[in-house]
Amino acid sequence: MDLGELQELIRILEGSQLAEMEIEEEGRRVRLSKLTAAQMAAPMHFLTNPSAQAVPTAQNPAGQDPSNPRGNGLITIDSPMVGTFYASSSPGKPPFVLPGDTVEPNQTVCIIEAMKIMNEVTAKLPVIIEKVLVENGEPVEYGQPLFTARPLI
Repeated sequence: MDLGELQELIRILEGSQLAEMEIEEEGRRVRLSKLTAAQMAAPMHFLTNPSAQAVPTAQNPAGQDPSNPRGNGLITIDSPMVGTFYASSSPGKPPFVLPGDTVEPNQTVCIIEAMKIMNEVTAKLPVIIEKVLVENGEPVEYGQPLFTARPLI
């Protein structure tokens, strides 16, 4: 595959609805991908207005639901699309992030597979991951919180 063919593939990808394409020819593999609008605008919401109150229990005497970040300065990193959540790049590999990890802007925190395309989810600002809210391989919805995190700014 020469430079002209590669440039033509890039033009095809840019002019299409595809987010990614992969070509294998003569033992060489080329993978091209572009950011989708959903990836560029992956939601990261600050939660300031509680919509529900946690009910105090013996295990949770303060009335704080640890899975509910509202009111304690945490933010969520939400799924930019419907798909399947993957914590690592492939089975057997370590997760991209764990609770307690410091994450920089544009650092990958997980992958959402949608229609056989792997879409990286990245942090938009520096944070410390507090909790992973979904299990590896679990289906997720658009806007579903994936992580709670403490902003470093």
